[in-house]
This record gives sequence, structure tokens and C-alpha cells, in this order.
Amino acid sequence: MFIGKIWPHKLKYRLFASVLFFILIPFSLLQMMAYRQIEDSMELEFKEKAGKQLTVMKSQMTKVLDSMFRYYLFLEHDPDTRRMLLDSSPRTPVERQELFGRTADRASSIRFPSQVTVTMADRTGQFYQPDGSMGSQEAYRQFVEDPRFAGVTGDQGYTWMAGDSLQFYGLLQDGERQITGYVRMDFDYKSWLDEASRDLLLQQSYQIVDESGTTIGLSDIRYAIDSGLVREIISGIGSDDLHQIMDRRGTAIVSGTYSNDFNWYILSYLPMNNYLGNLNAIRAQYLVTFVVLCLSFILISFLIAAAISRPLQMLRRKMALSVESELRIQVHEDAFTGEMKELAVTFNTMMEDIRLLLTRLKQEERLKEALHYRMLAAHMNPHFLMNTLNTIKWNALDKNDTDTADICIALGKLLETTLNSEVELIHLKQELELMHAYMYIQNYRYEGLVAVDYEVDPRLEYALVPKLSLQPLMENALKHGFAHMPEDARVTVRVYTQGQQLIMEMEDNGSGLGGAGGAVRTVGQDGESLGEDASLPGRAAAGEDYGAPGKRKGIGLANIEERLRLLFRAEGSLTLEALNRGVLARITLPLLISNPYAEGGEGDVEGTAGGG
Repeated sequence: MFIGKIWPHKLKYRLFASVLFFILIPFSLLQMMAYRQIEDSMELEFKEKAGKQLTVMKSQMTKVLDSMFRYYLFLEHDPDTRRMLLDSSPRTPVERQELFGRTADRASSIRFPSQVTVTMADRTGQFYQPDGSMGSQEAYRQFVEDPRFAGVTGDQGYTWMAGDSLQFYGLLQDGERQITGYVRMDFDYKSWLDEASRDLLLQQSYQIVDESGTTIGLSDIRYAIDSGLVREIISGIGSDDLHQIMDRRGTAIVSGTYSNDFNWYILSYLPMNNYLGNLNAIRAQYLVTFVVLCLSFILISFLIAAAISRPLQMLRRKMALSVESELRIQVHEDAFTGEMKELAVTFNTMMEDIRLLLTRLKQEERLKEALHYRMLAAHMNPHFLMNTLNTIKWNALDKNDTDTADICIALGKLLETTLNSEVELIHLKQELELMHAYMYIQNYRYEGLVAVDYEVDPRLEYALVPKLSLQPLMENALKHGFAHMPEDARVTVRVYTQGQQLIMEMEDNGSGLGGAGGAVRTVGQDGESLGEDASLPGRAAAGEDYGAPGKRKGIGLANIEERLRLLFRAEGSLTLEALNRGVLARITLPLLISNPYAEGGEGDVEGTAGGG
């Protein structure tokens, strides 16, 4: 796969790549997502507050304009105001102020902010202002001849004019549509916007634009909204009463709403820096901090990976040098700590164990070579013996001595099996044939005094057993068990199965294990043989028995035990059990059946092993 090709092979770089791709990069992405979510959440929250505040400001401005219009209606329909304007008698400034004050008292339910000023004039050249000043005749003439009054026609009788301030021009008329006076109300909305927003939570700049996007009023010239943003916000308001966007630098929220009364758009500009500092600087600082942390994390990860791989590299170099130095390599354990020190100790122990094993293998190899040489040298003796045995057999046949010839044939079978060293397991059928041959010879020696009974399951004739495993048991029974028995020597051979185990037993009625009836002993653990050179009455050395003291150690039973251990490990065993009369020897091994493809013939003295 592609990933397998690009993935590093060295442990240090693999650890580093694993930390980078599975920890650092996912962590970085999560941090960036978290930061973006925080920004979006804060932006959404400030947009919501800015939009609500703009709606509140629009509502309050609408109330002010509504109050101005209601005051105009009050002045037009108030009888006292009408009499005051129709009275042409001269008045002092104090009287004018009192008359204007009484008019304002009657309209006490209509409240204006301080940014609204009202000016009235009658038809006879008199001004009515809150401060009571009269003004010159030239000023009066300019006031009543203002073209904006002239433009007021029809039933409406008033008009709104926008500029540096919002102006209301109205004609006061009687029931017959005769002009009784003039009124102008000036609303300094710039000052009002500044004062009204001062107590609000968010300090925004407000801007009023017309339908073409031309600025009519601006509360703070420092935060004039770019014309492109103005057009963008106006186009968005067409489908929504409130529209909000972020400026191009992403540092301010621009909100806009539409006023139906004057076809105006009221915009607000909320610089986020006032509340969160410089967002770009914060973002840059966050990124710098994050990059520094990532680089530090990468460096630390690389150092940790190097600290882990460095001892392993040293061990690898030591192992590479171990061959040249014949494994005489040691690692300085004091140079490491923790698990690495344990690894160094284990390495030193392993090298020491390997040296010991190699030394032992060399010794065993030299021993095997010596044994092989001895076997090659000794291999000639059995062949010579087989040839000699054949000569005796034919000589006996020539003299019609069939007994001697039969003994030679039986002995030839035993020798032939001994010479076939490549085969360790043979069929039970063959083992029993060897047993018959051995007993044929022994019964000539012991004058037929030993009776052998066979209790063998015929289905087990092709079970695999170690060759010559029954003969040493029979030999020990003859030599030791029947040493003091004048007659009635009997041996029973049993072969049966027990689960997945094959049991071979040989029971004799001899003198037993030193007279200790019922004792069980595992042979081969102490290497002691059961004696040698004992015989039946007439041929026995007096006082010899199983385990009789003073006998030299033999190899018969210990040989069987060792062969079972080598062939079957813990599944093979040899035990001796003392009976009330005699001994029961039991061999236990795994049940292995090997049926042959074809039956073979009986062997002869002049077999392949004995040829020559």
C-alpha cells in the first residue's frame, strides 16, 4: 500500500510520525475548530446584541419623530395658540416667553429630547421661541419666505427635510385652511444618537443613509462605513427588516434597518476591538503560541523517540559486534535507567547464556564426533558376529543339530534389530516376535523352567512401541526375580489401551523388590539397575535380588526410561510395582497405530543387517 511505502521504518521516526499524525495533527485541527467555534459564537452573540440595540434606537427615534408630529397637530388645533398667533399687539420678549411656555404646558404630555428645538412665527412678523428672543425683521422675513414653507401645499401642510439635522416644516392653518402661523422643529439627531447610545451596553456608531446609499447623518466620523458595505447592507435589508454582516477585516459588525417614515436606512457599526481587543492581533498571537507549542511538542516527541531508540541502536551495534568478538560483549548497565537498564541487564544475561550454550554445544558436538567414531569402529563387530553366527548355523544344519540352528536364527533376529539403529519405533507385533526369539534362547539356558503368558489385544499388533522395550524387563525378571525360585517361574505380558495411552505390563511371580510388597518405584530417576548375572536355581549366584545391595549399576531399565523420555517427554514412563509375590513393570506411552500397506515376511539370520 501507499502508506506502507512512505511510512518510516526506523523506530525513532515511526514514533515521531505516530505522534505527529495521530496526536499532534488531530489536536491542531481540534484546536482550530474550537477557536473558530469560539469566534463564531462570540460573533453571533455580538450580532444579536447589536441588532437588538439598533432596533431599540430606531424605536426611540421613531418616538421622537412621532412626538414632533403630535406637537405640530397640537399647535394647529389648540385655540389659545391660535389666538396668540392672531393677536397682532406688540409684546415684550418676556411676554413672548410666557405665552410660549403656557403653550408648552398645555402640551405637557408631549415630551421632546433636548436636541429638538421649536420655532414659531405669526403673520405679523413676531417670533416665538423657548428663550423669548424676537429676532430681526430680516430674520423673520427669511424664516417665513423659506422655500421649504412654500413647498408645503395641499392638505398635508407639513414636510420633513433631512440634512445636518432633521427639520420639520409645518403651516398652522385654521378650519378654513387659512394660514395662522409657521412652525419649524429642528432635531439634532447626531447629538441625540450620541447621547442616547451612551447609556447602552454596546457603544456603536450610527449612520443614516438614504435609498441611494448617500450618508445623511453620522454620529462618529471615525467609524464611517465604507460605501461598498453600505450598498451590501442595503441590498440585504430588502428581504429582511434587519441585516447584519462583518466588515472585510472581520473586526466589526455592521447592522442595518429600514425606516418607512423617511425612506432612510439606519446603520450601526460595532468595532469588536473595543470589547475583545484587536481580534487580528489575538488571532495572530494564538497562532504564534499554537505553532510554538506544536514545535515544542514535536521537539520533545523527537527527543523522547531518540531517547528510546538510542539504547536500542547501541544494543543493535553490540549484537553486530558480538559475532566478531565471539559473543564477549557487555553493555554498561550504569549508563541506563528504568526499563532501559532492565533491557541492558537482560542483554548481558542473554549474551552470557548464549556463550554457555555455545560452549555446551561445542562440547556435545565433540562428544558426538567421538561417539560416532566409536560407533563406526564398533559397527564392524556385529557384522563379524552375524557372519560368524551364519557359519555356526550352517555348520549345525550340516550336522543335523536343529536346536543350535534355531538358537542362531533367534539370536540373529535380535542382532538384526540392534543393527538397525535408524528405527526407534517398531510395530508391537515385531516387538513380540523379538520377545519370542529372546525367550526361545533363554529357555534353552534355563531348561524351559520359565512360562510366558501373553494377554495382548489383537487390534494393537500395529501399535508403535520402542524397539527392545520388553526384552530388558524380561531380562531383569530372569536374572533377579527368579534367583531363589526352584520352580514355577511364570511371566505374564499384557498389552492394552487406556484412553489414548498404550499400556505394556510384565508381571512375574519372583522374589519382588527386596521383599517390600506393595511398593511402587519409578525406574531411571536414580539410574540404578536391578543387578546382573543372576540365574535360576542351579545357575544363580546366591543372595542376588531386585535392587540387592552391592550390585553394580547397569543400563537396562535406565535405558528404557531415558528412551521413553526422549521419544515421548512427559507422556512416557516406566514404573515398578512390588506385589505380594513378584513385581509388576508397567510402560506407559501414547497410543500410535501405523497399519502397513502390505504384510512383510519373516526375517532370517542372513538379513540385510547381517549380510556380508
